[in-house]
Amino acid sequence: MKGVWAIVKSIFSFIQGLGTTALGLLVIFMLFGLYAASNRETRPSVPDGAVLVLWPNGAIVEQVEYPDPLEAVFSDFNSTPPQTSIHDILRAMERAKNDDRIKALAILTDSISGAAQSHLHTIADGIRKFKESGKKVYALSTSYSQSTYLIAAQADKVFMNPGGGVLLTGFGYYPTYFKSMLDKIEANVNVFRVGTYKAAVEPFIRDDMSPAAKEANMAFLGTLWEQYETSVTSARNLENGALTAALTRVPEDLRAAEGDFAKLALNTGLVDELAPRMAWRQELMDEYGSTPDGQSFSQIHFETYLAATDRPVRSGNEIAVITAQGEIVMGDGPITVTAAETVVGYIRDARNNPNTAAIVLRVDSPGGSAFASELIRQELVAAQAQGLKVIASFGPVAASGGYWISATADEIWAAPSTITGSIGIFGIVPTFEKTLDKIGIHADGVGTSPLAGAFNPARPLDDATKDIIQQSIEYGYREFINLVAEGRNMSAEDVDKIAQGRVWVGSTAHELGLVDNLGEFDDAVQAAARAAGVDSYQLVFYRDHPDQFEQMVADLLNSTIGINTNDMFTGQMSPVLKTALELKEEAELFLNFNDPMGKYAVCFVCKVR
Repeated sequence: MKGVWAIVKSIFSFIQGLGTTALGLLVIFMLFGLYAASNRETRPSVPDGAVLVLWPNGAIVEQVEYPDPLEAVFSDFNSTPPQTSIHDILRAMERAKNDDRIKALAILTDSISGAAQSHLHTIADGIRKFKESGKKVYALSTSYSQSTYLIAAQADKVFMNPGGGVLLTGFGYYPTYFKSMLDKIEANVNVFRVGTYKAAVEPFIRDDMSPAAKEANMAFLGTLWEQYETSVTSARNLENGALTAALTRVPEDLRAAEGDFAKLALNTGLVDELAPRMAWRQELMDEYGSTPDGQSFSQIHFETYLAATDRPVRSGNEIAVITAQGEIVMGDGPITVTAAETVVGYIRDARNNPNTAAIVLRVDSPGGSAFASELIRQELVAAQAQGLKVIASFGPVAASGGYWISATADEIWAAPSTITGSIGIFGIVPTFEKTLDKIGIHADGVGTSPLAGAFNPARPLDDATKDIIQQSIEYGYREFINLVAEGRNMSAEDVDKIAQGRVWVGSTAHELGLVDNLGEFDDAVQAAARAAGVDSYQLVFYRDHPDQFEQMVADLLNSTIGINTNDMFTGQMSPVLKTALELKEEAELFLNFNDPMGKYAVCFVCKVR
């Protein structure tokens, strides 16, 4: 009887399975049908006389990290911080400048959670170019941080909420030092480095910043501040040095403004009008007309505008853009890091593509693994051996390993505010034999050679092992110097004078010969086209892509092409959350250290906030 019943249950399960499969297939066919129907929809339309709303959300980056498509559907569970592509921002302003349907530009900075100085200056330059069309630019935000004010200052009229403020502090770099903590636990940190200014290891061996590091850091931070101040004072018609002078008298000026930061910003000429949202919204409605519901001014969000105006470029020539973003590490990885095998794969795909005319290496990286950096550079050399020109374009940071991968490019382009250089090598090998001894743990044994177990963290490094590591680090430095000398047509001696781990800004690096030309990404692309001898081309960004089926489901359930901008103010990221994210980034930098030889070319000081 039991056997009969088992057969009956099996038949029932089979029939049930067929039903479930059929239902699943029906749902899939319905989804594909809906997706196909949605793809037949017309593009968004651009209202005639609209204001282009430039409202970046999250961090401004070179390439946006694709969120998990299903996370995007259920936004309450989305753990991926928002990001905005710098290239999308620039493309939107460039198109709108000559579009008669766009009458003005409105800039909103409240939702920007982070942006590098080079990106901020690039956006500011894009705004200035937009203004050449004669169209007005408005800054509309509740308050402005030092970073976002650089963008807002370029506007013809800067509005700010009466409860807001503009707090400028200048630039500083105050890392955390933990030598005393390591001494307390009796950790033995073995440091190997080459370069007077290679200060990345100082937190492990000092409790304060060395005089050499202070000298180098103050030099490049001072140049960055000069660039910032020049951009703001020129845009706001203030006297040269006005910001620096104002920073010395903030207590007195704030007292004169009765402790009101908004009034202080108005008194010092940083903003033009203190107004709540309904006031400036009405002013733009009077000037440019209203939305169909009459609730706000006629407008189009910049991402919707891009979707409405995107047109495929028909050309057989391709300029391949390979982006190196984040720390350089071994293996495969996402767009947030420059994973050697992933980037090498993109370069190989590009050089084996018969349509590739040239390669633009876009760099926004403080460096990382020296071995991974060399793997990437070798693949670029292979492309050059095929006759392809390689043009390096430096974004916010291209230092240490970020410079290594670019050293032998045919041309190097950098923005004046790019942070670069930091040509040096270091290694850190901590051992914890004394720490473990405190709690009664010891290591002992035998080996077939003096090097057996040499890198066991429970045992001290002997002199022979230290000598081996130091020689390897010095060899790596000489290799780095020779690559730079070869790529930039300099002598090794001249490179060494400006190397030593010292950090430079782009404008100074250009004077020193580390950079061939000053310019933005578009300038580097045009240089690549000239080097390849092509007039017509299309840009092809090599990067990862999300799973198409999951993305289809996410698109169906959570489309964002028509972003509602009638109520576009979500407030700035809280300082606590921002600090937490910064600490998370610093921790991830150390966790990503995976060089097989233990050699690193990293610039810790290169992230200026």
